Amino acid sequence: MYNWHSETMERFKDVSNDTLCYVIQDCKRAMAAMPENPKCGQYADEIHYAGMELRKRGARYNPPAL
Repeated sequence: MYNWHSETMERFKDVSNDTLCYVIQDCKRAMAAMPENPKCGQYADEIHYAGMELRKRGARYNPPAL
């Protein structure tokens, strides 16, 4: 059975801190650009899960410079 939430949390265990920070920044930008998008809830979940993984590692959100 497909469980996007569990699979996303599991996938985030294998990515770098920089990638997690990029995911957070990208999701925030997508939500700001189109707040009426039905995927905003999913973007919010991704922000949460990426942040949880960073905290678990003892790391902090450090937005990448673009």
